[in-house]
Formats: sequence, C-alpha cells, structure tokens
Amino acid sequence: MPVNIPISFPSERDKLQRLAEDARGLTPTQRMLAVVDALAAADALSEAGGIRDAQLEYEQRCKEEWRQIMKEFIAKHLEPQPPVEP
Repeated sequence: MPVNIPISFPSERDKLQRLAEDARGLTPTQRMLAVVDALAAADALSEAGGIRDAQLEYEQRCKEEWRQIMKEFIAKHLEPQPPVEP
C-alpha cells in the first residue's frame, strides 16, 4: 500500500539529469580536478578506515595469481611443437 507523502522527492532520473546539467557547465580542467578530488577522497577514506594495507596486499595477491595463471597458460599452449612431416 503506497504512502501518500505531501513532500515530493526527486526521482533517480531527475537526480541524474541535474548531475549531467551541472557537469555540462564545467570546463575539461574542472572535470579532471573533480575526478582527482574524488580519487583523493576515496584514498583518504580507505587510509582512515585502516583497510588500505589490506587492499594493497589483496591487489598484489591477485596480480601474482594472474601472472602465475598466464605463465602456466603460455607454457601449456605455446610450447614448441614438433614439426609435422608431410
């Protein structure tokens, strides 16, 4: 049963449209600075939360696992094959 509230909240479409309109007014430099600021904020939050080291260790483990998988794949599929006699 929907509740009828006299206060209207913006829909997701309206929110996204407003964000897009705000972004259109920015110069490319301002847009890039906004991205840099967002990345810096995310880095600061992960640093403050004490999970930065765990994130870096996890990333390193994933990279090493991927390297090992690729080495095995290359060794398996790209080993020199004996020449085929006609």
